[in-house]
Amino acid sequence: MGIAISGKTIPECIARHAEQDPDAHCLSIFHRGQWQRVSRSQFQDAVERHASRFSTAFEPGELVLFIKRLDLDALAAYIGAMQAGVLPAMLSPTSSKLSVEEYRRKLEHVLELTRAGGIFADSDAVIAPAAVTFLTPDTPMAESPCTSRSPIPQALVQFSSGSTGLQKGVVLTHQNVIAHMEDYTASIELSAEDTIISWLPLYHDMGLIACYLMPLMSGVPVMLMDPFDWILKPDLLLETIARDRPTLCYLPNFAYHVLVNKGKERDLSSVRLFVNCSEPARDLTHRAFRDKFPSVHPAALAVCYALAENTFAVSQTLPNAPESSRRIADKVVPSCGQVLPRTEVRILEPNEDGVGEIALRGPYLFSHYLGSDLPPEQDFYRTGDLGLLTEDGQLFVTGRKKDLIIANGKNIYPQDVEQVCSIQPGVYPGRAVAFGVTNETAGSEELYVIVERDGSLEDLPLKLAVQKSIENEVGIVPKRVEVVDHMRLVKTSSGKISRSRNKELYLLGELR
Repeated sequence: MGIAISGKTIPECIARHAEQDPDAHCLSIFHRGQWQRVSRSQFQDAVERHASRFSTAFEPGELVLFIKRLDLDALAAYIGAMQAGVLPAMLSPTSSKLSVEEYRRKLEHVLELTRAGGIFADSDAVIAPAAVTFLTPDTPMAESPCTSRSPIPQALVQFSSGSTGLQKGVVLTHQNVIAHMEDYTASIELSAEDTIISWLPLYHDMGLIACYLMPLMSGVPVMLMDPFDWILKPDLLLETIARDRPTLCYLPNFAYHVLVNKGKERDLSSVRLFVNCSEPARDLTHRAFRDKFPSVHPAALAVCYALAENTFAVSQTLPNAPESSRRIADKVVPSCGQVLPRTEVRILEPNEDGVGEIALRGPYLFSHYLGSDLPPEQDFYRTGDLGLLTEDGQLFVTGRKKDLIIANGKNIYPQDVEQVCSIQPGVYPGRAVAFGVTNETAGSEELYVIVERDGSLEDLPLKLAVQKSIENEVGIVPKRVEVVDHMRLVKTSSGKISRSRNKELYLLGELR
């Protein structure tokens, strides 16, 4: 049975499912150590309540930052804000990943960028500036009798990951999101028999669009856990899959290695698609995952290429399609699947291997960036990613144009270096960064690498092992390998390593 996306706005699409089957399972939230089940009518009642409060507190079109840990209030208020004609934007809450100074710097940048009129948060989450309305789920206020306003074209703001710099606010319309849902649900063959499970943060496009708005808008149940709960106990995801039998799970590449290292072998055969997205997928990663969890069918390991500016997915490997890869410039690159319908992709300025900058256009492409009324270029939007497009419409992504390191004439993708570091014994998975530093005397860049230790090896043998693994992978010995304590490197809100910020801190002497 197929899925129908019906409505002119995101809240309208969600509300129609509550009208059709109010007692059906809408979502489950892992909160305070247990799963809380919420029906469609219960969720819609919470949406209406928050829509009323947002109508009272904010003007139509006003932007509100959501800086809140996961619970029913956070989920329902986000939809309620849209219903009230308010523009919501998810931002990561405070965490041990970021120092107080880094978080303050990021929040100040976002407030300056967005000129937000309000913050919705837990009472102790942030200290709101005096000029910003601070709203919590318990803030006493009179509720407006009108819980809905005439919809505005803009639906929400997503922040780009900021892996190569400070975040940008990406403005999406209701039309962008609905068009994307229509095509993407068809590409993964989403049906009423599916259930999605996710620990992904809602301040990242994969978590927000694929694992929250998509199931709500399509009427498919979703099981959500807070990223902090997953970090503390990665096996919780596997335990829940084995018990409750969901069918779709989205993960960034590094998370597969975390599950291999910290998860127990369980029956994961119910999952028809594990979708590898957010960072470059690796053949080695999928092989390690299959070896640890033999109940996973090889065809269940899917790959998606996505970015916030395109709402979410640009391409997706099709269900039950065999894994496909291609050797490009001496490395094996997995296919990111077929380009979605109505999305046009061009490869700009391709080299002799056919690799160039990925550019795209289509109905899912964002309206504009916050702070600018200018829409994307009328022709094709340049993503800054490098890739190859085959004649049959398969997209292969090789790296980031801005992050490319050119050392002695050799092109090095930092993702390749970081990946081989992340699976090196002694390195904490997903906690490595590579960047180029210009040597004016040599007239070239030199490769610098920083890894976080997991405590199982002494620093000197760890450095030597990392150097050797990098040389085997990319053919160059790094100029320097630094070993730092766990949680020392700065990540973006979506969990990606921020190369530009870590390079900046390293050159200032603050990471050594």
